Amino acid sequence: MAGTTYKCQSCGAYLNFDPESQKWKCPFCGSIFAESDVMGDAASQEAQSSETQEGYDASYEENETASESTGSQVIYRCKSCGSEIMTDETTVATHCYYCHSPVVLEGKLTEDMRPHKVLPFTISKEQAVQAFMKWAKAKKYVPSNFFKESEVQKMNGVYYPHYVTNCTMDGAFSGEGTRSDTMTRGDYIITNTHHYRVRREGRVQFKNVMRPALQKANRKLSDGIHPFPLAEAKPFADAYLSGFLAERKDIVESDVHRDVESEVAGYIQPMLTANHGYASCRGSTATQLRDIQSEYVLLPTWVLTYPNPKDQNDPYYFAMNGCTGEICGKLPVDNKKLFRKSALIAVIALAVCAVASYFLF
Repeated sequence: MAGTTYKCQSCGAYLNFDPESQKWKCPFCGSIFAESDVMGDAASQEAQSSETQEGYDASYEENETASESTGSQVIYRCKSCGSEIMTDETTVATHCYYCHSPVVLEGKLTEDMRPHKVLPFTISKEQAVQAFMKWAKAKKYVPSNFFKESEVQKMNGVYYPHYVTNCTMDGAFSGEGTRSDTMTRGDYIITNTHHYRVRREGRVQFKNVMRPALQKANRKLSDGIHPFPLAEAKPFADAYLSGFLAERKDIVESDVHRDVESEVAGYIQPMLTANHGYASCRGSTATQLRDIQSEYVLLPTWVLTYPNPKDQNDPYYFAMNGCTGEICGKLPVDNKKLFRKSALIAVIALAVCAVASYFLF
């Protein structure tokens, strides 16, 4: 399998998508290209890649057959240096490990795997590193050696596949509401309870319900950095992936639809019974899905895997929204810092009690 690298029209080096300028930039000569320049050149590059791929097919048939038998690894050849690189089956954009050229893997985004939209990064790696360092240093009980910038510089920009779903659901609540009033007659307190039949119906539209489309994605991290500015998403083009990592979906749309339907159905009864005006209102809700549609979108995420000195098999994972800068992740706790702080509080509290007891007694 071959890969496509978008080339600088000035010096022939590779181009990366630049989040700050929203254009494509050559890291060597500094040339900047607009979307029309890169997209116009993309068709010719893909045609050249297809011709090159035909030449590779014969010599690499044996390797590709072997990779298919594993079901999890794929071999591609870098067009810049000719090296062979192995990637996961779901990877669609990466870097060459040898010459570091950004590569969009051909053949991975077949028609059924091609996203509808892509939301480009707007936060650069430098901005992401600074934001992470600021966020981490604001935490009081994190180990000091956790702030090694050499480790934070290993942060990667990844486009993760998501389904963005819009759906319409009908709901009907049927139940009983009660109201009570109390009066006093002589020695008696009389309570009257009135029972009412309650029927409410409604049609509710849910928009932008998001679900990861990749099985190995960490759902907690993914949900923790929402929302994304989906209105800024663009029609998908391979060129937006240049300079970043990207994954393709491996979860089918029908599974996501069942999950979304189950979730939104749980919102219907609270919505239909809100502000009912009764002292109590009990009953059941029937729901019916009228329409559901999903878009397959690649969303930008800065990802950092930080080594855990106590357990190398359990690293710390962090994710940052590539547009808003929202961060989610679990930080380690320095027990020595926590103990010193607790001891200081205990000493101060003891001293205050001693002084108070001296004057009071």
